[in-house]
Amino acid sequence: MASSTFLSATTLGNNTTATMNSTSQSLNPTDTALLEAFIPGYSFISRFLISYLKIDLSIYLPYILTAVALAASMRYMITRSRELINEYCVSTAEIRLEDEVYNYLMFWMAQQPSTNKTTQFVASTKITSGARYYDSDDEETMGDEDELDADGNVVSNFDDYWAKAVARDKFKRLRFTPAEGTHYFWFKGRLLAFVRAKEENNNTISYMRFVPERLFISCLGRNPTILKELLFEAQKAWVARDGNSTVIYRGQKNGGYTDWVRCMARPPRPLSTVVLDQAQKQSFIEDIKEYLHPRTRRWYSNRGIPYRRGYLLHGPPGTGKTSLCFAASGLLGLPLYLLNLSSKSLDEDDLMSLFQELPRRCIVLLEDVDCAGITQKRVSKAEEDKTNPNNTAKNNNNNGPSDSKDAKSDDSSVIENKGVTLSGLLNVIDGVAASEGRILIMTTNHPEKLDAALLRPGRVDMEIAFGYAQTSDIQELFSSIYSTLEGDLRSTSRPSSRHGNGAMADKSHEKHQPLPPVTDRVTKLAEDFAARVPAGGFTAAEIQGFLLNHKSDPEGAIEGVDGWLASTEKMRKERAEKAAAKAKDEA
Repeated sequence: MASSTFLSATTLGNNTTATMNSTSQSLNPTDTALLEAFIPGYSFISRFLISYLKIDLSIYLPYILTAVALAASMRYMITRSRELINEYCVSTAEIRLEDEVYNYLMFWMAQQPSTNKTTQFVASTKITSGARYYDSDDEETMGDEDELDADGNVVSNFDDYWAKAVARDKFKRLRFTPAEGTHYFWFKGRLLAFVRAKEENNNTISYMRFVPERLFISCLGRNPTILKELLFEAQKAWVARDGNSTVIYRGQKNGGYTDWVRCMARPPRPLSTVVLDQAQKQSFIEDIKEYLHPRTRRWYSNRGIPYRRGYLLHGPPGTGKTSLCFAASGLLGLPLYLLNLSSKSLDEDDLMSLFQELPRRCIVLLEDVDCAGITQKRVSKAEEDKTNPNNTAKNNNNNGPSDSKDAKSDDSSVIENKGVTLSGLLNVIDGVAASEGRILIMTTNHPEKLDAALLRPGRVDMEIAFGYAQTSDIQELFSSIYSTLEGDLRSTSRPSSRHGNGAMADKSHEKHQPLPPVTDRVTKLAEDFAARVPAGGFTAAEIQGFLLNHKSDPEGAIEGVDGWLASTEKMRKERAEKAAAKAKDEA
């Protein structure tokens, strides 16, 4: 009985082995070679499974290949379906880094509650990753709450305020924006997708200081109205942050390209604080208003005249040329664009590109154009050779070591000539392709150094001469310093004036009480001060600098004016002597 059972088991084992051998040999060598070509290591894996696990891989191979084919088909179908849905059932808005809309959207997203809840975000001290916008305005407003006490008055204890301010200034405000990838959020009851993606295959990454990227906003449906509403709201939020401040831009290089970069936003300066003849100020402002009037643009267009306006403000340093430009920008609500023509990194192509990117209405300020080295009066080469005969001799001398010296001087002259030329500036200001609608203001301390081609009508339509302060200007400046302007607050610990009531006013009556406007007392003190300062002898900046040393003590300013006049005269004399000595040494 036992021997029969053993024989049956042996027979069964032999049959199983034979079956496996026959199955393993079901694939001919050609099929095995093909599998080895498509699946590297197939032979080794097959032998390993048969030897140790008694599993013939060839039996399951059709099922494996079928599963792989199904997976690939499903992946293709999902990808294709997604493409079709995105193409026909989804609306998408693309925002690129080089456009200002990028700043709008990133600023808006940083304020959304969904951004604070996301687990994937970018932490930075700037709202944007690019260099187009520097978030300095918000940094300057940090800590403003420390300036007022619980009752809304200016704090009385400086030490306490300063300790809080210094501690707060050590920390920059952190900004949180969605990280790279897809983020979903709700806007007006609609589910939207915010996608932040890096821009691939960009050759400018190597020299740019930021990573190029693009933003996408998507929604279900063929109607993109909700996306446009979001962008309009983001733009409104961006503009509302400035209020009535004057936004200032500066032209500079940004990672390989030249662009207008927002540098700051400042409260508008009242026109009354600019020390200039009232008639000249009004004439300047009225001329700008007349130029900006819609009928003027139509009048220019009908007569084929380029719609441009230029002004030249000239006078000694510190007489208020830039201040007038800034005040006019704030009064008219126009952005101010500053450009330094002395920069050697700025060429004519950059200058043309900057002027083409100017908005329709703005003020462009070119300060100290006489220092740029491009506006000097042009002299013909024959006249230059006649004036400097040594130049001809140097050019004709080709022997000896002078050759290398001349070559070196020529190379240095080429280096010095880099930048914007006079002809390039004239083409940008009044060329065929010059932009229209902008207001160009140039300032200079030496108008006699400017080329006549730059001053002709069409390029400079109005000149305003700034001089030293006259008696009326001195009185106006004194009154503006010691009178209360809008926004001034009285500190709870500020004492009364030296010749006032003689005692501290009751704090209960000081709260929220503004200082009185220009009073008869201030007017009388202004007349007394103006009588002591020689008319036409000092600039507005010099007088203002002296008054700021006594900004809360007008009587002290009057008492110290004689000493200030004596020290200023002595300083001017010393400077004149040094300048004369220097000129003598150079001669």
